[in-house]
Amino acid sequence: MKRIVTVAFLMGALAFGALAEYQRPLVFQGGLGAKALGMGGAFAALADDGTVALWNPAGILAFGENVWIAGATSQLFGMVPYQYVGGGFSFAGYGIGLGWANATAGDFYSANAFIGTVAVKIGEFGWVGVNLKYLMEKITQDYTGFGFDLGLIVPVLPELAVGVVAKDLGTTLGQPVTPVYVAGLAGKLLEGALKLGADVELTSAFAVKNLRLGLEFALLENLAVRAGLVAPELSFDDYYVTVGAGFSLGGLSVDAAYVLAKYPGESLVLSATFLFGELLRPAPAPTPAPTPR
Repeated sequence: MKRIVTVAFLMGALAFGALAEYQRPLVFQGGLGAKALGMGGAFAALADDGTVALWNPAGILAFGENVWIAGATSQLFGMVPYQYVGGGFSFAGYGIGLGWANATAGDFYSANAFIGTVAVKIGEFGWVGVNLKYLMEKITQDYTGFGFDLGLIVPVLPELAVGVVAKDLGTTLGQPVTPVYVAGLAGKLLEGALKLGADVELTSAFAVKNLRLGLEFALLENLAVRAGLVAPELSFDDYYVTVGAGFSLGGLSVDAAYVLAKYPGESLVLSATFLFGELLRPAPAPTPAPTPR
């Protein structure tokens, strides 16, 4: 009953925001993907799985020259369906992707985002990416609009990268959607077996919205465990944690995460990414048989 009241309150707040003369947030700004959320969402500088369009569009170049598809699903707060599917390819320092995200809450709320992503490598400086989004939202009536995300990933050292993201620049849905800005660091230790991430999420007024910390540790070559901590508005009295794990085999990665937030509720997240690189890579030339003497 508590969760039903909470979700009803949230949907009511969204409906009020749709009618009022002020900026409002958008559900997709929170991102989706078990690898990212297993690390508390500290993913802006890492962004290396198939949900990158929701975290940092520059990250689609993390796959190297490859073709990939991905999907993610969650029950937000244990009851609100949220899905994402996407795919793309990268080649010669360029990347292109397409994605679709959807969230629904009964008959009174639904939202869709159709996302096109383009990224380019700028010499040795880093990667730059942009999302062009067409958005649809139904609250008390139907709203549509366009928006942009900009992302940057800069490898400072082989083991350290910086990520910067601006979400929903110039986005409108009946009225302007509040932009969100993220700055993050990602580090790799123990020859890449340990990955650390730290993100600061800022509001349009550059006030701290969330501090996100996360880690991933590869127990085995194909198995990793993750943990994260989120401190809303830098308040460690209201912090919550996330846990997750991932398994990979060949080009397939399957991940799960659990977000242990007391308010507005806990969320289970599942996602998968498949890289076609091994299938598309030309077979090695056969070794010639030795010439008999």
